[in-house]
Amino acid sequence: MDPDKSLGLYIKYIRYEKNLTKNSIRAYKKDIVQLNNFLKGKNTTDIRQLDLVLFRGFLKSLDPKKYASRTMIRKYSSYINYFRFLENNKIIDIHLSQFINVPRRRKKYYTILSRSEIEKVFNNMRAGSSLEIRNRLILELIYSTGARVSEIENIMMKDINIKNNEIKVTGKGRKQRIVYINSTALGWVDKYIKDARRKLSFDKKSQSYSADSHLFLNSRGKGLTSRSISEIVKKNVRLAGIKKNITSHSLRHSFATHLLQEGAGIREIQELLGHENITTTEIYSHMDIDKLKADYKKFHPRSKLK
Repeated sequence: MDPDKSLGLYIKYIRYEKNLTKNSIRAYKKDIVQLNNFLKGKNTTDIRQLDLVLFRGFLKSLDPKKYASRTMIRKYSSYINYFRFLENNKIIDIHLSQFINVPRRRKKYYTILSRSEIEKVFNNMRAGSSLEIRNRLILELIYSTGARVSEIENIMMKDINIKNNEIKVTGKGRKQRIVYINSTALGWVDKYIKDARRKLSFDKKSQSYSADSHLFLNSRGKGLTSRSISEIVKKNVRLAGIKKNITSHSLRHSFATHLLQEGAGIREIQELLGHENITTTEIYSHMDIDKLKADYKKFHPRSKLK
């Protein structure tokens, strides 16, 4: 079978049977396209020609310096799941999946913003135009709810419950949960819907209003992508003069860390973040311990003695 055809079958499987999100599908497809391009370079025209030697050659061609450890882990997981699909459907005979060992994830502490830095970002943001109001709400919602960028992208108008200060978000694996909006963010939700969203929904080219039901729209009345939302976050942090190496999830990490510092339990934070595994959430408790150690070294008089 042609490698591109087997990929097409797999994409249908993870879209319609596994019900993965479009972002997950996009990432897995990109990983397997990379493998297929390698096979084409080796004149491999049938996926059944793929063996362990050829696959190991492909893995060696991946430069780990180009990818974050999380990306490499995802790639390995992509290939394991893809090969299992091929094996279970008798498309390939060799059981490649059992020979793949996923690399261990390097210990990583997220970059977060302090409370004063959060306020600095918000105080620096303008809110005169429709786009500026939208951008302010994006940052307010992430910090208020701890939602992922992909979850912010997928918020629909029907998901907002202003009366109960709630928003329904769709997370990984299309799992839904309720997140809570503080009064400040709620005010920006109201302002955006009343003053900005309808203006953004107007398509100048067609001279008509868009029927797109996403909460966040671009200047053409279409739903914002995760990439655009990430850039909005990082741009506004830079404009506030903050030099930290911020990622698109830094506000989410800040949300969790600040809750922990205020006394919230790790289980409660797990629920708010939508983590399936408590070990994923526990990274924030480690971050807080590191801060305590840093403060001790900085402020305790005897810690300064040589």
